Amino acid sequence: MSFLKNSNKVEFFSSVSFMAFLFLMTIFTGAGKVSNLFHLSIMLMMLHWVIHRKENIFLRGFPWASIGVVTLFLFYFSLANLWTENPWNIISTIKHSFYLIFFVCMVNYCINRYGVLKLHGLIFFGCFILLLLTFLFVDKSTLLTNRLENGFFAAPENVIDLGGYFALGILSALIIARESGKHWIYLPASLLFIGLLLTQSRGPLLALLIALAVLFAQYKHVHLRHILYTALSIVVVSLFFYFTDYGSEFYARIISAYAQSFIRFGIWQHALSEAFVHPYFGWGFDKQLTFVNSIGQHVTTTHSVYVSTFLKGGVVGVLLLASLIINGMYHAYKKFHQGLGLEASIYLFSLMFFVTQGMFVIGGPGETWVLFWLPLAVVLSSRKS
Repeated sequence: MSFLKNSNKVEFFSSVSFMAFLFLMTIFTGAGKVSNLFHLSIMLMMLHWVIHRKENIFLRGFPWASIGVVTLFLFYFSLANLWTENPWNIISTIKHSFYLIFFVCMVNYCINRYGVLKLHGLIFFGCFILLLLTFLFVDKSTLLTNRLENGFFAAPENVIDLGGYFALGILSALIIARESGKHWIYLPASLLFIGLLLTQSRGPLLALLIALAVLFAQYKHVHLRHILYTALSIVVVSLFFYFTDYGSEFYARIISAYAQSFIRFGIWQHALSEAFVHPYFGWGFDKQLTFVNSIGQHVTTTHSVYVSTFLKGGVVGVLLLASLIINGMYHAYKKFHQGLGLEASIYLFSLMFFVTQGMFVIGGPGETWVLFWLPLAVVLSSRKS
Protein backbone atom coordinates (compact mmCIF):
# COMPACT_ATOMS: atom_id res chain seq x y z
CA MET A 1 0.00 0.00 0.00
CA SER A 2 2.87 2.40 0.72
CA PHE A 3 4.12 1.77 -2.83
CA LEU A 4 0.77 2.90 -4.22
CA LYS A 5 0.74 6.04 -2.06
CA ASN A 6 4.21 7.08 -3.11
CA SER A 7 4.04 6.32 -6.81
CA ASN A 8 0.42 7.22 -7.58
CA LYS A 9 0.41 4.37 -10.10
CA VAL A 10 -3.28 3.64 -9.51
CA GLU A 11 -4.38 7.04 -10.78
CA PHE A 12 -2.08 6.77 -13.77
CA PHE A 13 -3.35 3.35 -14.85
CA SER A 14 -6.95 4.45 -14.30
CA SER A 15 -6.41 7.43 -16.62
CA VAL A 16 -4.60 5.31 -19.22
CA SER A 17 -7.41 2.73 -19.15
CA PHE A 18 -10.01 5.44 -19.61
CA MET A 19 -8.22 7.16 -22.48
CA ALA A 20 -7.64 3.81 -24.18
CA PHE A 21 -11.35 3.12 -23.80
CA LEU A 22 -12.23 6.51 -25.29
CA PHE A 23 -9.93 5.93 -28.26
CA LEU A 24 -11.11 2.39 -28.98
CA MET A 25 -14.79 3.19 -28.44
CA THR A 26 -14.75 5.42 -31.53
CA ILE A 27 -13.42 2.47 -33.58
CA PHE A 28 -15.13 -0.57 -32.02
CA THR A 29 -18.54 0.80 -31.08
CA GLY A 30 -20.25 -1.19 -28.34
CA ALA A 31 -17.58 -3.91 -28.14
CA GLY A 32 -17.64 -5.65 -24.77
CA LYS A 33 -13.86 -6.05 -24.51
CA VAL A 34 -13.46 -2.29 -25.02
CA SER A 35 -15.97 -1.66 -22.22
CA ASN A 36 -13.78 -3.75 -19.91
CA LEU A 37 -11.22 -0.93 -20.06
CA PHE A 38 -13.89 1.45 -18.77
CA HIS A 39 -14.75 -0.90 -15.90
CA LEU A 40 -11.06 -1.21 -15.06
CA SER A 41 -10.77 2.58 -14.99
CA ILE A 42 -13.66 2.85 -12.54
CA MET A 43 -12.24 0.25 -10.18
CA LEU A 44 -8.77 1.77 -10.21
CA MET A 45 -10.05 5.32 -9.68
CA MET A 46 -12.23 4.18 -6.75
CA LEU A 47 -9.14 2.56 -5.25
CA HIS A 48 -7.29 5.82 -5.82
CA TRP A 49 -10.04 7.69 -3.96
CA VAL A 50 -9.67 5.37 -0.98
CA ILE A 51 -5.89 5.72 -0.89
CA HIS A 52 -5.84 9.50 -1.36
CA ARG A 53 -9.18 10.42 0.21
CA LYS A 54 -7.70 13.42 2.05
CA GLU A 55 -6.05 14.99 -0.99
CA ASN A 56 -8.08 13.81 -3.94
CA ILE A 57 -7.34 16.00 -6.94
CA PHE A 58 -10.00 14.18 -8.97
CA LEU A 59 -12.72 16.09 -7.12
CA ARG A 60 -11.22 19.56 -7.55
CA GLY A 61 -12.13 22.31 -10.00
CA PHE A 62 -15.28 20.77 -11.45
CA PRO A 63 -18.74 22.40 -11.78
CA TRP A 64 -20.54 20.09 -9.38
CA ALA A 65 -23.81 21.99 -9.77
CA SER A 66 -23.77 20.85 -13.40
CA ILE A 67 -23.15 17.27 -12.33
CA GLY A 68 -26.19 17.65 -10.08
CA VAL A 69 -28.29 18.57 -13.12
CA VAL A 70 -26.95 15.55 -15.01
CA THR A 71 -27.69 13.31 -12.01
CA LEU A 72 -31.30 14.53 -11.72
CA PHE A 73 -31.91 13.84 -15.41
CA LEU A 74 -30.44 10.34 -15.18
CA PHE A 75 -32.19 9.54 -11.89
CA TYR A 76 -35.63 10.55 -13.18
CA PHE A 77 -35.39 8.43 -16.31
CA SER A 78 -34.13 5.53 -14.21
CA LEU A 79 -37.31 5.86 -12.12
CA ALA A 80 -39.30 5.98 -15.37
CA ASN A 81 -38.73 2.22 -15.62
CA LEU A 82 -41.18 1.78 -12.73
CA TRP A 83 -44.20 2.63 -14.87
CA THR A 84 -43.29 0.28 -17.72
CA GLU A 85 -43.94 -3.41 -18.27
CA ASN A 86 -40.40 -4.21 -17.13
CA PRO A 87 -39.77 -2.23 -13.91
CA TRP A 88 -36.75 -4.36 -12.98
CA ASN A 89 -34.89 -2.67 -15.84
CA ILE A 90 -34.33 0.16 -13.36
CA ILE A 91 -31.27 -1.70 -12.06
CA SER A 92 -29.61 -1.65 -15.48
CA THR A 93 -30.52 1.99 -16.08
CA ILE A 94 -29.16 3.09 -12.69
CA LYS A 95 -25.94 1.22 -13.45
CA HIS A 96 -25.59 2.97 -16.81
CA SER A 97 -26.42 6.31 -15.17
CA PHE A 98 -23.57 5.81 -12.71
CA TYR A 99 -21.27 4.97 -15.61
CA LEU A 100 -22.29 8.15 -17.45
CA ILE A 101 -21.65 10.36 -14.41
CA PHE A 102 -18.19 8.82 -14.05
CA PHE A 103 -17.61 9.25 -17.80
CA VAL A 104 -18.41 12.98 -17.69
CA CYS A 105 -16.22 13.49 -14.61
CA MET A 106 -13.34 11.47 -16.06
CA VAL A 107 -13.29 13.48 -19.31
CA ASN A 108 -12.89 16.63 -17.22
CA TYR A 109 -10.17 14.98 -15.14
CA CYS A 110 -8.18 13.87 -18.19
CA ILE A 111 -8.46 17.30 -19.81
CA ASN A 112 -7.12 19.01 -16.69
CA ARG A 113 -4.52 16.38 -15.94
CA TYR A 114 -3.18 15.54 -19.40
CA GLY A 115 -4.35 18.39 -21.62
CA VAL A 116 -6.86 19.14 -24.35
CA LEU A 117 -4.44 18.06 -27.08
CA LYS A 118 -4.17 14.47 -25.85
CA LEU A 119 -7.92 14.03 -25.42
CA HIS A 120 -8.87 15.38 -28.84
CA GLY A 121 -5.92 13.60 -30.42
CA LEU A 122 -7.44 10.31 -29.25
CA ILE A 123 -10.86 11.28 -30.59
CA PHE A 124 -9.53 12.44 -33.95
CA PHE A 125 -7.26 9.45 -34.59
CA GLY A 126 -9.98 7.06 -33.48
CA CYS A 127 -12.44 8.59 -35.96
CA PHE A 128 -9.80 8.68 -38.70
CA ILE A 129 -8.89 5.00 -38.21
CA LEU A 130 -12.62 4.20 -38.34
CA LEU A 131 -12.77 6.02 -41.68
CA LEU A 132 -9.81 4.06 -43.09
CA LEU A 133 -11.24 0.73 -41.92
CA THR A 134 -14.62 1.59 -43.43
CA PHE A 135 -13.01 2.44 -46.77
CA LEU A 136 -11.00 -0.79 -46.58
CA PHE A 137 -13.94 -3.14 -46.03
CA VAL A 138 -16.80 -1.41 -47.86
CA ASP A 139 -17.95 -2.72 -51.24
CA LYS A 140 -15.95 -0.50 -53.63
CA SER A 141 -18.33 -1.13 -56.54
CA THR A 142 -21.15 0.68 -54.72
CA LEU A 143 -19.05 3.26 -52.89
CA LEU A 144 -20.29 6.20 -54.99
CA THR A 145 -23.88 5.03 -55.43
CA ASN A 146 -24.96 3.62 -52.08
CA ARG A 147 -24.53 5.15 -48.67
CA LEU A 148 -21.26 4.41 -46.85
CA GLU A 149 -22.62 1.44 -44.91
CA ASN A 150 -21.92 -2.28 -44.52
CA GLY A 151 -18.21 -1.52 -44.30
CA PHE A 152 -16.19 -2.05 -41.12
CA PHE A 153 -17.99 -4.61 -38.93
CA ALA A 154 -17.53 -2.64 -35.69
CA ALA A 155 -18.66 0.73 -37.08
CA PRO A 156 -21.95 2.24 -35.85
CA GLU A 157 -24.88 0.31 -37.33
CA ASN A 158 -26.70 3.49 -38.30
CA VAL A 159 -24.96 5.36 -41.12
CA ILE A 160 -26.19 8.66 -39.60
CA ASP A 161 -24.17 7.92 -36.47
CA LEU A 162 -21.17 7.07 -38.63
CA GLY A 163 -21.48 10.51 -40.21
CA GLY A 164 -21.69 11.99 -36.72
CA TYR A 165 -18.39 10.31 -35.78
CA PHE A 166 -16.69 11.78 -38.84
CA ALA A 167 -18.06 15.26 -38.05
CA LEU A 168 -16.85 15.00 -34.45
CA GLY A 169 -13.43 13.95 -35.74
CA ILE A 170 -13.31 17.09 -37.91
CA LEU A 171 -14.07 19.33 -34.94
CA SER A 172 -11.40 17.56 -32.86
CA ALA A 173 -8.92 18.08 -35.72
CA LEU A 174 -9.59 21.82 -35.60
CA ILE A 175 -8.90 21.83 -31.85
CA ILE A 176 -5.63 19.97 -32.46
CA ALA A 177 -4.65 22.62 -35.03
CA ARG A 178 -5.47 25.36 -32.53
CA GLU A 179 -3.58 23.76 -29.64
CA SER A 180 -0.51 22.54 -31.53
CA GLY A 181 -0.27 24.94 -34.48
CA LYS A 182 0.04 21.92 -36.81
CA HIS A 183 -2.33 22.91 -39.57
CA TRP A 184 -1.44 19.94 -41.79
CA ILE A 185 -4.16 18.13 -39.91
CA TYR A 186 -6.67 19.93 -42.15
CA LEU A 187 -5.77 17.43 -44.87
CA PRO A 188 -6.86 14.24 -43.04
CA ALA A 189 -9.82 16.27 -41.75
CA SER A 190 -10.72 16.81 -45.43
CA LEU A 191 -10.83 13.02 -45.86
CA LEU A 192 -13.18 12.80 -42.88
CA PHE A 193 -15.38 15.38 -44.60
CA ILE A 194 -15.39 13.26 -47.77
CA GLY A 195 -16.39 10.29 -45.63
CA LEU A 196 -19.20 12.36 -44.16
CA LEU A 197 -20.41 13.21 -47.67
CA LEU A 198 -20.28 9.53 -48.70
CA THR A 199 -22.59 8.59 -45.83
CA GLN A 200 -25.17 10.83 -47.57
CA SER A 201 -26.35 11.81 -44.09
CA ARG A 202 -27.84 15.27 -44.18
CA GLY A 203 -28.34 15.65 -40.44
CA PRO A 204 -24.67 15.41 -39.37
CA LEU A 205 -23.58 17.58 -42.30
CA LEU A 206 -26.06 20.33 -41.48
CA ALA A 207 -25.23 20.13 -37.76
CA LEU A 208 -21.50 20.44 -38.56
CA LEU A 209 -22.00 23.46 -40.84
CA ILE A 210 -24.15 25.26 -38.26
CA ALA A 211 -21.65 24.47 -35.49
CA LEU A 212 -18.78 25.87 -37.55
CA ALA A 213 -20.71 28.97 -38.63
CA VAL A 214 -20.68 30.37 -35.10
CA LEU A 215 -16.87 30.48 -35.17
CA PHE A 216 -16.87 33.31 -37.70
CA ALA A 217 -18.08 35.61 -34.94
CA GLN A 218 -14.95 34.85 -32.91
CA TYR A 219 -12.12 35.21 -35.39
CA LYS A 220 -11.49 38.83 -36.27
CA HIS A 221 -7.98 38.29 -37.61
CA VAL A 222 -7.25 35.51 -40.12
CA HIS A 223 -3.64 34.55 -40.83
CA LEU A 224 -2.36 33.63 -44.26
CA ARG A 225 -1.59 30.05 -43.21
CA HIS A 226 -5.24 29.58 -42.24
CA ILE A 227 -6.33 30.71 -45.69
CA LEU A 228 -3.79 28.44 -47.40
CA TYR A 229 -4.70 25.31 -45.46
CA THR A 230 -8.42 26.00 -45.81
CA ALA A 231 -7.99 26.52 -49.57
CA LEU A 232 -5.99 23.27 -49.79
CA SER A 233 -8.75 21.40 -47.96
CA ILE A 234 -11.33 22.81 -50.38
CA VAL A 235 -9.14 21.71 -53.30
CA VAL A 236 -8.96 18.14 -51.92
CA VAL A 237 -12.74 17.93 -51.59
CA SER A 238 -13.26 19.55 -55.01
CA LEU A 239 -10.88 17.07 -56.66
CA PHE A 240 -12.86 14.25 -55.11
CA PHE A 241 -16.07 15.59 -56.65
CA TYR A 242 -14.37 16.19 -60.00
CA PHE A 243 -12.73 12.79 -60.47
CA THR A 244 -15.60 10.71 -59.07
CA ASP A 245 -18.59 12.65 -60.45
CA TYR A 246 -20.14 12.15 -57.02
CA GLY A 247 -21.63 15.65 -57.03
CA SER A 248 -24.76 14.64 -58.96
CA GLU A 249 -25.41 11.70 -56.62
CA PHE A 250 -25.01 13.85 -53.54
CA TYR A 251 -27.13 16.64 -55.02
CA ALA A 252 -29.94 14.17 -55.72
CA ARG A 253 -29.74 13.00 -52.10
CA ILE A 254 -30.03 16.57 -50.85
CA ILE A 255 -33.02 17.26 -53.10
CA SER A 256 -34.77 14.13 -51.83
CA ALA A 257 -34.49 15.53 -48.30
CA TYR A 258 -37.48 17.78 -49.00
CA ALA A 259 -39.78 14.85 -49.69
CA GLN A 260 -38.38 12.71 -46.86
CA SER A 261 -38.80 15.52 -44.33
CA PHE A 262 -42.56 15.04 -44.57
CA ILE A 263 -42.11 11.36 -43.63
CA ARG A 264 -40.21 12.39 -40.51
CA PHE A 265 -42.83 15.02 -39.65
CA GLY A 266 -45.42 12.25 -39.85
CA ILE A 267 -43.41 10.17 -37.35
CA TRP A 268 -43.12 13.13 -34.99
CA GLN A 269 -46.84 13.87 -35.25
CA HIS A 270 -47.67 10.27 -34.34
CA ALA A 271 -45.14 10.24 -31.47
CA LEU A 272 -46.52 13.47 -30.03
CA SER A 273 -50.09 12.17 -30.22
CA GLU A 274 -48.93 9.11 -28.27
CA ALA A 275 -47.07 11.28 -25.76
CA PHE A 276 -50.14 13.38 -25.01
CA VAL A 277 -51.91 10.26 -23.74
CA HIS A 278 -49.57 10.38 -20.71
CA PRO A 279 -48.35 13.98 -20.83
CA TYR A 280 -46.94 14.50 -17.33
CA PHE A 281 -44.65 11.52 -16.64
CA GLY A 282 -44.66 9.85 -20.04
CA TRP A 283 -45.00 6.18 -20.96
CA GLY A 284 -41.80 5.16 -19.24
CA PHE A 285 -38.23 4.40 -20.19
CA ASP A 286 -38.85 1.40 -22.49
CA LYS A 287 -41.59 2.95 -24.63
CA GLN A 288 -41.16 2.52 -28.38
CA LEU A 289 -43.36 3.36 -31.32
CA THR A 290 -45.37 0.80 -33.28
CA PHE A 291 -46.09 2.87 -36.33
CA VAL A 292 -46.19 2.39 -40.10
CA ASN A 293 -45.17 5.58 -41.91
CA SER A 294 -46.48 6.96 -45.17
CA ILE A 295 -44.22 4.74 -47.32
CA GLY A 296 -44.99 1.52 -45.46
CA GLN A 297 -41.96 1.34 -43.18
CA HIS A 298 -42.37 0.03 -39.63
CA VAL A 299 -41.03 2.68 -37.25
CA THR A 300 -40.01 2.07 -33.61
CA THR A 301 -37.98 5.21 -32.79
CA THR A 302 -39.09 8.84 -32.79
CA HIS A 303 -36.16 10.03 -34.97
CA SER A 304 -35.58 12.84 -32.47
CA VAL A 305 -34.20 12.62 -28.94
CA TYR A 306 -36.31 15.62 -27.94
CA VAL A 307 -39.56 13.98 -29.05
CA SER A 308 -38.40 10.71 -27.49
CA THR A 309 -37.83 12.49 -24.17
CA PHE A 310 -41.44 13.72 -24.16
CA LEU A 311 -42.74 10.28 -25.12
CA LYS A 312 -40.78 8.45 -22.41
CA GLY A 313 -40.65 11.05 -19.64
CA GLY A 314 -43.49 13.47 -20.25
CA VAL A 315 -43.36 17.14 -19.31
CA VAL A 316 -41.13 16.37 -16.31
CA GLY A 317 -38.59 14.64 -18.55
CA VAL A 318 -38.65 17.50 -21.05
CA LEU A 319 -38.01 20.04 -18.29
CA LEU A 320 -35.07 18.02 -16.96
CA LEU A 321 -33.59 17.67 -20.45
CA ALA A 322 -34.13 21.40 -20.99
CA SER A 323 -32.27 22.16 -17.74
CA LEU A 324 -29.43 19.89 -18.89
CA ILE A 325 -29.22 21.63 -22.27
CA ILE A 326 -29.47 25.15 -20.80
CA ASN A 327 -26.72 24.31 -18.33
CA GLY A 328 -24.56 23.03 -21.19
CA MET A 329 -25.31 26.12 -23.28
CA TYR A 330 -24.31 28.35 -20.37
CA HIS A 331 -20.91 26.65 -20.19
CA ALA A 332 -20.62 26.74 -23.99
CA TYR A 333 -21.26 30.49 -23.87
CA LYS A 334 -18.50 30.87 -21.27
CA LYS A 335 -16.13 28.75 -23.35
CA PHE A 336 -16.87 30.86 -26.43
CA HIS A 337 -15.95 34.08 -24.63
CA GLN A 338 -12.83 32.47 -23.13
CA GLY A 339 -11.46 31.86 -26.62
CA LEU A 340 -12.57 28.21 -26.74
CA GLY A 341 -15.16 28.55 -29.47
CA LEU A 342 -14.46 25.09 -30.90
CA GLU A 343 -15.52 23.44 -27.64
CA ALA A 344 -18.75 25.42 -27.83
CA SER A 345 -19.14 24.30 -31.46
CA ILE A 346 -18.80 20.64 -30.47
CA TYR A 347 -21.69 21.02 -28.05
CA LEU A 348 -23.81 22.92 -30.56
CA PHE A 349 -23.13 20.16 -33.10
CA SER A 350 -24.36 17.55 -30.62
CA LEU A 351 -27.60 19.44 -29.93
CA MET A 352 -28.29 19.87 -33.64
CA PHE A 353 -27.38 16.26 -34.45
CA PHE A 354 -29.97 14.82 -32.06
CA VAL A 355 -32.81 16.87 -33.53
CA THR A 356 -33.21 14.10 -36.13
CA GLN A 357 -31.65 11.14 -34.30
CA GLY A 358 -34.06 9.13 -32.19
CA MET A 359 -32.00 6.73 -30.06
CA PHE A 360 -32.25 7.62 -26.38
CA VAL A 361 -29.16 8.86 -24.59
CA ILE A 362 -29.09 6.55 -21.55
CA GLY A 363 -27.52 3.15 -22.13
CA GLY A 364 -24.28 1.22 -22.22
CA PRO A 365 -21.13 2.45 -23.99
CA GLY A 366 -22.03 3.23 -27.57
CA GLU A 367 -22.91 5.95 -30.03
CA THR A 368 -24.67 8.26 -27.57
CA TRP A 369 -21.61 8.28 -25.31
CA VAL A 370 -19.56 9.66 -28.21
CA LEU A 371 -22.14 11.99 -29.76
CA PHE A 372 -24.10 13.26 -26.73
CA TRP A 373 -22.23 12.78 -23.47
CA LEU A 374 -18.70 13.42 -24.74
CA PRO A 375 -19.56 16.88 -26.19
CA LEU A 376 -21.38 17.72 -22.93
CA ALA A 377 -18.38 16.60 -20.87
CA VAL A 378 -16.03 18.69 -23.05
CA VAL A 379 -18.08 21.84 -22.60
CA LEU A 380 -18.51 21.26 -18.86
CA SER A 381 -14.78 20.83 -18.29
CA SER A 382 -13.16 23.45 -16.10
CA ARG A 383 -10.21 23.99 -18.42
CA LYS A 384 -9.79 27.64 -19.50
CA SER A 385 -7.82 29.14 -22.36
